[in-house]
Amino acid sequence: MCEDKNSMRLEMENLLKRRFFYDQSFSIYGGVNGLYDYGPVGCAIKTNIINLWRRHFILQEQMLEIDCSMLTPEIVLKASGHVDRFTDLMIKDTETGECFRADHLIEGYFEKLLETKGISDAKNKTEIKQLLPQIGNMNAEDMQQVIEK
Repeated sequence: MCEDKNSMRLEMENLLKRRFFYDQSFSIYGGVNGLYDYGPVGCAIKTNIINLWRRHFILQEQMLEIDCSMLTPEIVLKASGHVDRFTDLMIKDTETGECFRADHLIEGYFEKLLETKGISDAKNKTEIKQLLPQIGNMNAEDMQQVIEK
């Protein structure tokens, strides 16, 4: 079933690209990830989605709209600490090939343990409650130790 969905998705993407709903920007030069060019129909669909979004959030929810740069220079990311500090550690399921963020996997497991009363020992419960808020600050070694434990 998963292969059918993937092949259907690929067929749909190929159709949309052939009819130029959209394509990756600079595709003739290998493309740039995250940047897209829209054809006439793609522009119309994008405009309709934006207008629908605006009607809901700006008019109904009375939120304020801003327009700002979509690309951030590396120097800004370096100065903010994003380049040096932020890394999402991933875990790959060997059976399905699906990838998960390690911190989300650990948090989800701990929360499920606490909800289902799968832990009878009060000491273990206390330890999990202390670890939960620290997961976001753990490095790879710390997460590895938690996963192994």
